[in-house]
Amino acid sequence: MIEMLEAAGFEAYYVGGCVRDSLRGLEAADIDVATSATPDEMKEVFADLRCIETGIKHGTLTVLTPDETRRPVEITTFRTDGEYKDNRHPEEVTFVRSLDEDLARRDFTINAMATDIRDELTDPFGGRQDLEDGVIRAVGNPDRRFQEDALRILRGLRFAAVLDRGGEGGEGFVIEAETEAAMFRNRRLLKNISAERIYAELKKLVTGPHGGEVIRKYVDIIGVFIPELLPMKGFEQHNPYHKYDILEHCIRAMEAAESAGFVTDYQMKLAALLHDVGKPQTFFRDEEGVGHMYGHPAVGEKKVREILNRLKADGETRDRVCFLVKYHDLVFQEDRRLLKRWMNRYTPEMLLEILHIKRADNIATGNMSQELADKFDRIEAEIHAILEEGQCFSLKDLAVDGNDIPGRPEGRRIGKILQKLLDEVIDGSLPNEKEALVARAAELVRDRTRK
Repeated sequence: MIEMLEAAGFEAYYVGGCVRDSLRGLEAADIDVATSATPDEMKEVFADLRCIETGIKHGTLTVLTPDETRRPVEITTFRTDGEYKDNRHPEEVTFVRSLDEDLARRDFTINAMATDIRDELTDPFGGRQDLEDGVIRAVGNPDRRFQEDALRILRGLRFAAVLDRGGEGGEGFVIEAETEAAMFRNRRLLKNISAERIYAELKKLVTGPHGGEVIRKYVDIIGVFIPELLPMKGFEQHNPYHKYDILEHCIRAMEAAESAGFVTDYQMKLAALLHDVGKPQTFFRDEEGVGHMYGHPAVGEKKVREILNRLKADGETRDRVCFLVKYHDLVFQEDRRLLKRWMNRYTPEMLLEILHIKRADNIATGNMSQELADKFDRIEAEIHAILEEGQCFSLKDLAVDGNDIPGRPEGRRIGKILQKLLDEVIDGSLPNEKEALVARAAELVRDRTRK
């Protein structure tokens, strides 16, 4: 793409995240190009390629590469932005021929760099040094940057959550002092940002390796769009089982939470972060001064549903996260019969998710014993063993169905008989064999007839 633009007499550079990732030795997920060519001039250059006018008003075309991958590349004309009246979008843009003018309008120095096809770097704001130092710094005046587009505040927090200094597994990036102060000063402007854009950034933030650190430090900013977090901050639980206040406990649970291989990472992380959001409302201290929060999962589920509806989360995520919040306090026992009943009630996958958030919840108390950790491991192994052994724990696993019930009673009665058979199979008092199940069903039909 760049070669074609240069051959036509225009300047063209890789810009933004792909430059940042390349300098860090990573493969870029998306390719963005900036050019001195106007949109009409770009259309002429790429006349033989598939072009999509994804943002033509702001000078952006998406061009599919001519190779077999047909990878989309966003190409945008150098521009300066006009006044931002909604703290998100410029009222107008002006196309310019200067790369430096274009870079000056960008959010952070680590995103305000460009390279040409000869790998020559243009870096007017010291982005490479900030990248090496692990610093997130606004381009120019940070107040102006955030007042232009308040989503940049959350983007900065997201970068702090996902980027590592010194390679994967290192310390997180730090936000430069003036940039940080401006984030706090302008945080209320996030109210002007669409819920969809905030939610998209939040999902990336909570799954970042430093997401907990960012929430811990910047909860007053995140609290603009999740105000339910603010009462949790500094709320002591006054319970010997808990070392930390409610917010710190939930952050530690989020850090400890794993996806269990079924629920997505961000769904599990959100559930862990919000699992005790109902505690402040249900808290009381008994005569001995010990804190209790009876019923907080049910209260929390309602609050979490309100939060996710407000953020316009997809329905599957909303229902899954609310489910985990509602049942995170389930008391597990090393009892195969009970586990099979719960596998029937919740499904094996969701029961494992509950177990994983329960484990994270206990780790986050700061008091989890090795004995309890081992118990969690044994319970998880038992659930997997039930599955691997093909044990019967649901109606679909029974060796009979409604057509096998003698006398073919009416539908509701068939359902009750099948459930009774399943209960007895789970309890171990009846083998999951067709002959035995049919005989037992006949007894249940006769008992009903006599009544």
